[in-house]
Amino acid sequence: MRFLLYLTLVTSTVAADAAAIREVTKKAYDVGINAAAVVVFDVNWGRRWNCAGHENAELMKLEFDRISGPPKAPDAKADFIVDGPPRLTRTLRFLNYAFILPPGEYALSGVSIKVARSVADVGYLNAQRSNLIKDGKPEGGTFTATAGEIVFIGNFFLDCQTGPMLWRFYPEKKEAFQQQVAEYRTKYPFLEADRFRFRLFRSKYFGNDYELPE
Repeated sequence: MRFLLYLTLVTSTVAADAAAIREVTKKAYDVGINAAAVVVFDVNWGRRWNCAGHENAELMKLEFDRISGPPKAPDAKADFIVDGPPRLTRTLRFLNYAFILPPGEYALSGVSIKVARSVADVGYLNAQRSNLIKDGKPEGGTFTATAGEIVFIGNFFLDCQTGPMLWRFYPEKKEAFQQQVAEYRTKYPFLEADRFRFRLFRSKYFGNDYELPE
């Protein structure tokens, strides 16, 4: 069963969460990399046209929780939130992101997708923590980051095969992965190439398992 069945259509406008995003900086990296981890990934915030019966669909927000300690309340703020750029500046391309985080396992805890059947018929598909983490089990998917590593977890965009839904893509060849590493190091030149690891976000619903060939 595709996870889209658990998404709830919301017809009112949903404001973007204003929580700060812990993007990595040179200072934070230099001071903390031996005790912390860095996670890198791409997101395409562009509008996907003719998406599974909708005129268009657009990924709006991703949220992740660190799996440790007691379960979070349903309305608690996620440990980190990834919002797209301002709507008028969005284009159909993947953008590079890097966050410095405490090491551990992280679960997808929120997804927001804007969908439109027409200019007058616009809503949001929202998967919340209660949909994605059930009885403490991360149903939506997880990634793991170890201290001292820079972990690549994939490229996030929309899939339209059965309905507008999140999907995790990935480079299929080592050369393509190295090219993406070079992109991250162009944006964040202090990231050390030998610390990068290919370890995709794992999910039964939002992506296929894949190991990079040696």
